[in-house]
Amino acid sequence: MIKNYLITAWRNISRNKLYTAINISGLALGICACLVIYLITRFELSFENFQPEKDRIYRIVTSVTNPDGKRSDMAANIIALPIAMRSELSGFENVTAFYDITLKVTVPNGNNEPRAFDAAQEISPIIVAEPQYFRIFKYHWLAGNAETALNEPFKVVLSKNEAIRYFGNAAPDDLIGREVIYQDSLKVTVAGIVEDYAKNSDFGFKDFISFASTRNKFFSGLVDLHNWSFWDYDAQGYVKLAKDVTPEQIEKQFPDFVRSHIEMPPGMKASLSLQPLSDVHFNAAYGDSYSRKASLPTLYGLLAIAGFILIIASINFINLSTAQSLRRAKEVGVRKTLGGSKTSLTIQFLTETFLMTTVSAIIAVLITNPVITAYRSVIPDGVELSLFTPLNILFLLLITIVTALLAGFYPARVLSSYLPALSLKGQGSPNLNRKSYLRKALIVFQFTVSLIFIIGTVVVADQVHFILNTDMGFNKDAIITTNTGSGYSRQLGDVFVNKIRQLKDVKMVSRHRIPPAAFGHPVTFMSYKGTNGEVKFDASFETCDQNYVPLFGLHLIAGRNLLPSDTLREFLINETCAKALGFKKPQDAIGKIVEVGIDGAREPIVGVVKDFHSESFHEAITPFFLCSLKKNEQAVSIKLATAGKQADSFKSVLASLQKISKEVYPTEKFEYRFFDKMIAMLYEKEQKTARLMNTAMAIAIIISCMGLFGLATFTAQQRVKEIGIRKVLGAKPIKIVQMLSGDFLALVGIAFLIASPIAWYLMHQWLQDYAYRVSISWWIFALSGAAAITIALITISFQSIKAALANPVHSLRSE
Repeated sequence: MIKNYLITAWRNISRNKLYTAINISGLALGICACLVIYLITRFELSFENFQPEKDRIYRIVTSVTNPDGKRSDMAANIIALPIAMRSELSGFENVTAFYDITLKVTVPNGNNEPRAFDAAQEISPIIVAEPQYFRIFKYHWLAGNAETALNEPFKVVLSKNEAIRYFGNAAPDDLIGREVIYQDSLKVTVAGIVEDYAKNSDFGFKDFISFASTRNKFFSGLVDLHNWSFWDYDAQGYVKLAKDVTPEQIEKQFPDFVRSHIEMPPGMKASLSLQPLSDVHFNAAYGDSYSRKASLPTLYGLLAIAGFILIIASINFINLSTAQSLRRAKEVGVRKTLGGSKTSLTIQFLTETFLMTTVSAIIAVLITNPVITAYRSVIPDGVELSLFTPLNILFLLLITIVTALLAGFYPARVLSSYLPALSLKGQGSPNLNRKSYLRKALIVFQFTVSLIFIIGTVVVADQVHFILNTDMGFNKDAIITTNTGSGYSRQLGDVFVNKIRQLKDVKMVSRHRIPPAAFGHPVTFMSYKGTNGEVKFDASFETCDQNYVPLFGLHLIAGRNLLPSDTLREFLINETCAKALGFKKPQDAIGKIVEVGIDGAREPIVGVVKDFHSESFHEAITPFFLCSLKKNEQAVSIKLATAGKQADSFKSVLASLQKISKEVYPTEKFEYRFFDKMIAMLYEKEQKTARLMNTAMAIAIIISCMGLFGLATFTAQQRVKEIGIRKVLGAKPIKIVQMLSGDFLALVGIAFLIASPIAWYLMHQWLQDYAYRVSISWWIFALSGAAAITIALITISFQSIKAALANPVHSLRSE
């Protein structure tokens, strides 16, 4: 019986090659999209699942509420905060603090030259950690003791892979006591070796320096346990709750703790809360320096996209199957006359669907890894399809069965329900084929989804273009940024900068901490006592030299620029900061003494710059100031002289920069970034969203058009005699084309009316995440509607024109 079902199914499939190809192609695209998105979702949801008792592990996070009620959430911490919390609050099994830091590493090599290792990585693998870190996050120890390894100063625990990188394939026990030197000055000895995490984790740290080492002068200015006014994104605090203790019980203790330790400006309020470990990988509101953030809403959006694409592909199958019902009406009548039951016919038609779905699934499997490779820029490393994973096999079977039932159940029930008497006359289901309400509704649904994707794609592209091309208040062209590295003397940095200044193709050089429009500007308070009382608020700041303003093209609107200085002596503020201080005009701020939370400095304001975007367009411009503090100015930005220069001159100056770096820092790898590329990286998420929307739009349109092409072909074949009669009676080809195309274009028009308000609402909600955004203009809808109609017209015009130009003699010969 099963053999007969399969043979009959194969015959019917091979007999209708065009419709089979359309159905298989559409289903393959749908299944491939589902498979890729399933792999991404499974990968992202697997982070930290292996941690024992992970439900009791939380991160300490902060929320700051401004006087206007705006709340800012951040994972930035005061390094002393978790330590004080451990001794003053109850309900914890363990509390730990750690500090993420980027350092160069050298390893003594006997009488030979020490082996050097570059520390410049996207995410630093080095942290300064308390012993409690290993009591919260569990590792498999290959050598050393988790309870004592980090108790003493100048100790380090290494991961196995890091130990192999430093020392080669020595036995872990033999590495205990070996020396590692960080930034040429911090000498520590190995106290333990742990196995690297084999599963997905945001805690990819490999060097764990004992927190007790912070008493060394090397950490002066980095880890200050007495400073309760400096929030640092590199400082992190984690807790593990005692059994049967809830986060709510812990958080009830936080208000009193904050009041006793943290002083906030008037009108501002700070609060602490606990963020579950399971939320760390997903919550982008809490930025940090060591983890890559995924977005749960994005994952849900991807799942929705995959579902819609699969539904659109299934709709193609349903439409083409029901449209072909007249062709199979006699077959159904004969089978029923010979004793075939409705159930056996349903099984027969479902078998055909299952065969096509299986072929589609095989094609989807074959193209999944190439698709992942092609989209690696938007798909995380580590996502790939392995057919030998039980969960992947189960998902493939499940998606194949669900798709077969989704696409085939309704057509199977329709075809198997025909009455034999009518079927043998070739009438099938007259009501279904005459009105075709279902097919029309499904076409409207397909193009509604496609139009939502088209409108969404245009809006996203418009916003990305806006944020990448709008004047941000500074220059970003022909500027490259490199780093002198921490731990080197200021004098060595001066040598590096002076050599760069001597290059003929270099226009200007500035030393600073980070450039404008970057994530991670530090925040402290600023206060001023004026005639109307004292004002105090949080302000972001940047430490820099006097060349920062002219190099980045900041506009000075009052006062003067910073003067060369080795220490903090004066401030340059932005317009928003001047207004927050209570000055009506920028000139009024010049000469006024303000206090900031950097070493309790009280210095004058010497200038006001025009507002510029110190962060991304997600955030409104906030109070910001510039000052000189040379110990923090490790970055070097270089303005290239570009007038009349060719691309070869860029290569020449970069080669010269590399040569200078090698001379001054012989063990360091010269790395640089163009400033405009750094700004683009701030909007990496938006650019990924744009590419995903483009892909989803393309797939949805391709699948919808394949279905429309198939239906247009079938309609032309069904109405071939009608077309012949109309032509004999004098109908012009253009009228025939209008007749065949009009119904389909009307359905696309209805889809446009339905899709427009839905797309407007969805994109309006998406844009609310930006403080500076485009408006959703009428032209976006006009362009999208015109594009959809044009695409539909091109799709059906081939068959319509072919039918309109056919010789009526051939179609009427049998009459």
